[in-house]
Amino acid sequence: MSKFRPIALFVPSALVLAILVSGCSTGTGDQPKPQAAAQPVDTRAADEAAIRAASAAWSQAYVVKDLEKSSSVYTDDAVVMSPKAPAIHGKDAIRKGLVQMFALPGAGLSFQTVSVEVARSGDIAYETGSYDFVTTDKKGKANDEHGKYVVVWKKQGDGTWKAAVDIDNTDQ
Repeated sequence: MSKFRPIALFVPSALVLAILVSGCSTGTGDQPKPQAAAQPVDTRAADEAAIRAASAAWSQAYVVKDLEKSSSVYTDDAVVMSPKAPAIHGKDAIRKGLVQMFALPGAGLSFQTVSVEVARSGDIAYETGSYDFVTTDKKGKANDEHGKYVVVWKKQGDGTWKAAVDIDNTDQ
C-alpha cells in the first residue's frame, strides 16, 4: 500500500484555486475606467438668435404677402389659433387660410418679437410678440388691429426651427 502524501494533493488544489481567484478578480490595473457622460452643448443663445432671425424673415414675408415663404415656416402638423375662428390644423390648411388673408385689401400683417425662451433640451422654444394687422374696408377706411401672440417653435432634424403652434389675440 502506498503511503499518503498530503503535499501531492495540496499543489494541484492550490493551482486550481489560484486560477479561479484570478479569473474572478475585479482589479483595476488593466481594465478601462468608465467614462463620464458627455455634457450636452448649451446652444440656447444661438437657437434664440436663429428663431429671432426666422421670425423677422417670416414677418417680412407677411408684409410682402409671399405665400410660399409665409407658409414654409410651419411644421406639417402645425396649428394656428386666431380669435373668433376655429383652429386651423396642418400646413396645407394654414396655406389656404393665408391665401384668403393675403387677398384682403390693405397693408397686411407685420409682427415684432418681444421675447424668445429656448428649453434647456434645445428642441423646443416659445416666442412672444406683438402684431399689427391693417386691412381696408369696402369704403376705403383702414382698420388697424394691434395684438399679441405666442408661437411654439420646434427644432427640426436639420437644425432649423419651425412654428408648431401659432396663437394670437387682439388688444382691443
